[in-house]
Parts: sequence; structure tokens; C-alpha cells
Amino acid sequence: MSLTSQIEKTPMQSKKFLAYLLANIGSKILMFRMIEKSEENIVLIALITATAFIDIGYILGQAALDKYVRIASLEKE
Repeated sequence: MSLTSQIEKTPMQSKKFLAYLLANIGSKILMFRMIEKSEENIVLIALITATAFIDIGYILGQAALDKYVRIASLEKE
């Protein structure tokens, strides 16, 4: 069993991914409800912007972590 297979998890085993997935699904449901109730446009724009920042932050954080783990595993070998 290689080091990378010991370190890497499937997405559904990651607590961070599950929290991100739950937050993302929750924000989509909230957006749907806000559109359904005809909320102000500025409120929808604020929600979409906040959701986009969370998505980008999660993706960039995971990319940086994956890069760090790969470099560390190559250094060790």
C-alpha cells in the first residue's frame, strides 16, 4: 500500500467536503426560496456572492493541500 493511498480519502470520507456539500446545497435551497418569495435583488446578489467566495475558498484550499501532500510524498520517496 503506497503512502498516497493511505493519506488520500474519498470525498465522502472527508468531513470538510461533507460540510462544504451541505453548505452548498443549503445555499441553493435558500436561493430557490428567496426567488420564490420575490426577495430584493440586492439580497440575492449578496447571497450569490457569499456562496461564490465559499466555493472558491474551498476549491483553492483543497488544491493547495493536494499540492502540498503530493510534494511531501515525492520528497519522502
